[in-house]
Amino acid sequence: MIKFYKYSLLLLIITMMAGCNVAESRITPHNNLTDFGDPNVKQLITRLNAIEQYSNQVVTITQFGDSHTAADFFTGEFRQLMQKRYGNAGIGWITPIFVRGQYSTAVRWKNINWDLISSRTKNSIDYPMGGFIAKSTKVNASIQITPNVVDNRLWQAKLIVKTASNSTNPLAIFDANGNQANIDYHPNSSSWQQLSATVKMPLTIRSAKDVELGDIWLTRVNQPGVVVSAIGTNGVKQSIWQKWGDDWSKELAATQSDLVILEYGTNESFDKTLNLDEYRQNLVNNIRLVRSVLPKAVILLITPPDTMVNREDIPPTFKAIKEIQKQVAKSEMTLLWDWQKAMGGNFAIKQWLLEGLARTDLIHQTPQGYKESAKMFYSDLMDFIEKYR
Repeated sequence: MIKFYKYSLLLLIITMMAGCNVAESRITPHNNLTDFGDPNVKQLITRLNAIEQYSNQVVTITQFGDSHTAADFFTGEFRQLMQKRYGNAGIGWITPIFVRGQYSTAVRWKNINWDLISSRTKNSIDYPMGGFIAKSTKVNASIQITPNVVDNRLWQAKLIVKTASNSTNPLAIFDANGNQANIDYHPNSSSWQQLSATVKMPLTIRSAKDVELGDIWLTRVNQPGVVVSAIGTNGVKQSIWQKWGDDWSKELAATQSDLVILEYGTNESFDKTLNLDEYRQNLVNNIRLVRSVLPKAVILLITPPDTMVNREDIPPTFKAIKEIQKQVAKSEMTLLWDWQKAMGGNFAIKQWLLEGLARTDLIHQTPQGYKESAKMFYSDLMDFIEKYR
């Protein structure tokens, strides 16, 4: 009876301690990140270590994904954690204007007289990287972009632009003081081109009619540290890449990314008619595309988070998607982070719902849930880096 009492008391104390700080308990290191032999890991870690030793380097991390990425709560928290340790070199990729149903933790937009075209809903268009185009509908269409944290430092803004005619002045860029920035524009209505300007934020873009604006890239001038981009679209599968233009990978190459993260699989896991062989081959092709344009980059796959259907079952192809991702990570020698395992395994999403970390659809997480997931991912990544040294 005494032994039973001691055991019960101990169990009660442990339970109370866990309940007092659930969020803190979730961010302790976990062994959920596996290296299947990525050849560029050592170089990435060397560059990160160099930043900590006050070298003038920038490490660029680019994450592609579905709604989990498009919400930017996961990537936003990961960005904040990485920049707190290594320094804030900027925001990276953003959509040209606000996308309904998506979010950015880094910037906010105010746009007038622009229409959005998305690769999720319209095919056979020459989309730039990310699959979004903002098209001006009137003369003097405007976009104002404001970082959520504004300071007096200089930023470099790179814009992907295409015009409907060979206009010599299709758009202008103004800084926080209303000064017009110098941009080098060459009239060309047949292809995307990159314009670059150095400005103090917020920046304002004013455009002629029928100008197409693709993605925007924002980095701090002469500031070492880390850039974390979130390139996501709600409701898509990783095959969305095949709907973008033929040359979008040139943009990816220009980012000089050191780490490319692929976070897809949730929408595939709900598709009962999904051809798993085609899915596997497409994943392999996408990884090899990244390798071809960024031969020095580390590639990391993130599995779908724990997800349920009708509060009872896992999605029909969930297990198959995870297994294929692991097999491909092994065959293509990438890193892989098991998001479901980090959450607690099968049906962990139920507990996350009780703790206010998951939404009632048992697919998506709350902002706090995504932040906790990002903390676990960051913890696993840092643990991996420390052990690799």
